[in-house]
Amino acid sequence: MTWIDAILDGCASPVVINDSKTPSGLAHVGSLRGVLIHDALARTARRRGMGARFIYGCDDMDPVDEIPHGTGEHFRGYLGVPLFQAPPPPGLAGESMAGAYFGEFTSTFGPLGVDADFYFMSEVYRSGRLDQTIDAYLRAASKVRDVYRRETGSVRSPDWLPFQPICEACGRIGTTYASDYDGETVAYECRPDLVEWAEGCGTRGRRSPFGGNGKLPWKLEWAAKWKVFGVLLEGGGKDHMGAGGSHRVASALAREVLMCDVPSSFSYEFFTLAGAKMSSSKGIGSTAGELAAVLPPELLRYLVLRVQPRKAVDFAVDVAGVTRAFAEYERLWRTLSDAGEAQRQLFALSQPDPRDSRPPPPGYSPPFDTMVSVVQQPHMDLVEHLASLGRTSLSSVEREWMERKRRTAESWSKRFSDIAERLTVIEDYRSAARGLTNHQRSFLSVASRLLHRLQVWNAPDIQGALFDAARMVGIDPAEAFAALYEVFFGWPEGPRAGSFLEFFGKENACSRLAAVTYSYRELVEATAMGMEQWEQAVSEAESSGHGISFLPVWVGLLTDDPAAPEGSSGEFVDGLGVIEFFFSDAKGRTGAARTVFERVDGRPGEDQDPIRSFHDDARSYLAGLLDVPEADVSIRGDSPFGAVDDRGAIA
Repeated sequence: MTWIDAILDGCASPVVINDSKTPSGLAHVGSLRGVLIHDALARTARRRGMGARFIYGCDDMDPVDEIPHGTGEHFRGYLGVPLFQAPPPPGLAGESMAGAYFGEFTSTFGPLGVDADFYFMSEVYRSGRLDQTIDAYLRAASKVRDVYRRETGSVRSPDWLPFQPICEACGRIGTTYASDYDGETVAYECRPDLVEWAEGCGTRGRRSPFGGNGKLPWKLEWAAKWKVFGVLLEGGGKDHMGAGGSHRVASALAREVLMCDVPSSFSYEFFTLAGAKMSSSKGIGSTAGELAAVLPPELLRYLVLRVQPRKAVDFAVDVAGVTRAFAEYERLWRTLSDAGEAQRQLFALSQPDPRDSRPPPPGYSPPFDTMVSVVQQPHMDLVEHLASLGRTSLSSVEREWMERKRRTAESWSKRFSDIAERLTVIEDYRSAARGLTNHQRSFLSVASRLLHRLQVWNAPDIQGALFDAARMVGIDPAEAFAALYEVFFGWPEGPRAGSFLEFFGKENACSRLAAVTYSYRELVEATAMGMEQWEQAVSEAESSGHGISFLPVWVGLLTDDPAAPEGSSGEFVDGLGVIEFFFSDAKGRTGAARTVFERVDGRPGEDQDPIRSFHDDARSYLAGLLDVPEADVSIRGDSPFGAVDDRGAIA
C-alpha cells in the first residue's frame, strides 16, 4: 500500500476533494504541492473504481491585505477591498486582481494534467448557496466565540459577529466590524483602525449579510465549504493543520455549529526551491508559473509526488539539481518493469495524461548539463552532430525525449543565463591551458593519451579514464576536473565530464587535450616519492593482489633548455632516471607512483650512455625488489606521460 492509497482508505464514493487559493499575488512554487497531491488522490480514486471530483477554489472574497511584489503603488488605494473588485496588476491579463493571479496560476494545470473544476467564492456568495450557513453562524455567534477561545485562546468582544460586510461607502471588506444581527441585517462599522494594513472610512450602517454582501472569516468559511460542497477529503499545509491552527478551529465549528462531518484530512510539508546559484534580483525560480515553464510536466509532477506529504520537498533549480532530477526520472523509467507497486504508481501519476501509456525508455539520453552546453553552441545542429558520432539510428522515443531536454535546456538557460554562458565551449583553449599549473596540465596531457586508447567511447569509460589520469599524476580530482573545464569552458565548473565528452566526440576531445603541453621533469620533482616510501607502496600493492607494472623513464635537461648552464653542449647536461610504478585494483582503477632511481649531474663523457645504463640498472633492481627473474618483471609497453624514444628517454 502506498501513502496515496492509505489516505484514500475509508473515503466514501463518490469522493469530493477540495483545495483552494487566495490569489493575492503570483503563486509561489509551494502552491503546486497541494494541487498535485490532491490531483493524484483524485486520479488514484478513479483507478480504484471510486467516483472522484477535484474542485479548486478561488478565494476572491478575501481582502487585499498587502501590495504584491513588483506592483509599486498600483494597489495602494485598494487595500481592504475584496480581491475580485481590485483591478488586475500591470502586465497581467484579467478582469480583476483575483482573476489575473488565479488565471496565471491555474494556467499551469492543463500542461501538468491537473483535472479540476474551478469555483469562485464571490460567485458562491452571490448565488445564495451560503446564506443558510451564514445565518446559522450568526445565530450561534456566542458558540463561535467560545470555539475561538477554547481552540486558539483568542477572546472576541461580546458583540462581535462572525461576518465581514462589504462597506457600502468605500467598498472595503477588511476594515468592517459587524454586530447586532436581527435575522435580516447586521449593524456594521467601517473602522479606520481595525487593521494595520488598511484604513476604513468610518461609515456606520446596517446591511443584509446575504447574497454576496460580505463574507465569513476564513476559518468559518473553510467549514462552510465542507458543508455546502460535500467535501470528503482535503489536505492542508502544516501551518494550518497543527494545534490551534485553522483546521482545528474549522473542524470544531463544523461539528458544533454546522452539524456536519469533517472531511478526511492530511498534512503536507512545504515545497521550496534551494537558493543555490539563483538570481533573486531577476525574480528567478520563485513562482509556480516559472518552474512549470522550465521543467517538463512529468518531471515536475515526479519531483513533487516522489516525496511523502509529511516530508519537505526542496529542489534546487541549478544545473546540478535539474540534471539529477532528469537522471532519477529516467532511472525510474528504465527500471519500471522490475519496480514495486509504489514506484509504478509514482511513474503513472507523474504522467500529465492519466491515460498515457509511456513507450519504452530511451536507450540513449545525454544528461541535462550536456544539453545546456549544447544549446550554447548556436552553430551546432544536434542531429548532425549525433550523426558525426555514429548515432544515426536513434528511435523516435530517443529523438522526442532529447528534443524535450533540449527545449528545457533552452528555457532554463534564458532564466539562468549568467550560469549558462559559462557552459559555452571556448575556442581559445590554448590560452586557458597556459593559465593552469604544471600539475593540472600533466593531468590533461595524460588524460588525452588514456582517452585516445579507449576502445568504446562512452561516459562510464571516459569518466574512468579521467580518474585514472588523476591518480597517475597524483592530483586531487577536484583540481583535475577544474583544469578540464577550463580548457573546454574557460571556467572551473561544468557538466559531468564523462557524459559531456561522450557527446562532444572522441576526436574533438582528444585533439583539444593533446594540444596541452607540460614538463614531465617538473612533475617528477614535485611528486616523486623517496625510495623507501615508494618500495613500501609496491609492497602494499603486491600484498593487496593489485596488478602491478613498471616503466623506467629517463628525463634529461636538454642543452637548449633555458635552465641549462651557459656553455653546455651535448645531448643533455644532467638527467633523472625515474621508475613509474602502476597499480590496478580489482575494479580496474589504475594509479601510479614514481621515484627517482638514478641522477646524473653534469654532461657525461663521450663513452658514457647513462640512459641505457639506467634501464639495465632499473630492471635488475626491480627483479631483486620483487624476487623474480629479470625477464618476469612486468615492464609497461606504453607511456601515458609522453612519447619515449628508442633508448627510453621521454620527449
